[in-house]
Amino acid sequence: MQDRRLTEDQLDALAGAVAAGKIAYTDTPAQLPPKPDGETMAVYSVRLPATLAEQLASVAARRGLKPSTLMRQMVEQCLATEADDRPISLADALRALTTLRKAA
Repeated sequence: MQDRRLTEDQLDALAGAVAAGKIAYTDTPAQLPPKPDGETMAVYSVRLPATLAEQLASVAARRGLKPSTLMRQMVEQCLATEADDRPISLADALRALTTLRKAA
């Protein structure tokens, strides 16, 4: 959980805003924003070497996607290969595909 404590400067700025009438307290409950229509997304931070980040940006641009969208698609594809319903092993499938690519 993040530490949400304010610094002394932030507290002074808030106190000044209240004193100036820019912030007012009310007992009326705040209206919450509506829930998002789509699926709730989790945010991850990933560090990539510059060369890998450049490759990602290049492929994403070529496909007309944002790099984050391309990464999400790649993660989905990778996780789909982890399913237990494979009739052959992933290693065997990749080996066969690699052989086909060289022959083409």
